[in-house]
Amino acid sequence: MNKLHLILLPLALGLAACGPKPSDDTAPVADAPAAATAPATAAPQVEVAPTTMIHAQPAALADCKQTSVTLQWDVRSQKPGLTSVKIYTADGKLFAHAGASGSNETGPWVKPGFVFVLKSAADETELERLTIGGPVCP
Repeated sequence: MNKLHLILLPLALGLAACGPKPSDDTAPVADAPAAATAPATAAPQVEVAPTTMIHAQPAALADCKQTSVTLQWDVRSQKPGLTSVKIYTADGKLFAHAGASGSNETGPWVKPGFVFVLKSAADETELERLTIGGPVCP
């Protein structure tokens, strides 16, 4: 019986070595399509130019819902001697007439893309434009 074991053992080991590898039994994982792994394209955003004299809090809105923002301005370092300013909406409506620095909260009517115009109260010279950031709204 020892001779039988000596014959069967190498035969069994040889057959085991000739079988398929475990990785051969599984199908290769297909590469995910590029579109599925690429980040989603973000919604177009309103172009916003940097400002130095007037700012909004928040400066950008997350969606197109109308909301309130707080405007803050300070023209004293850029325009020494200027004692008062006016802030208009882009369509020419007066929002605030105030000192050279200050802040004022809007009502819930601001959305991304809304523009405020800071002007000298003395001669209506435009000093700066502030655009509220966020997604492009219809």
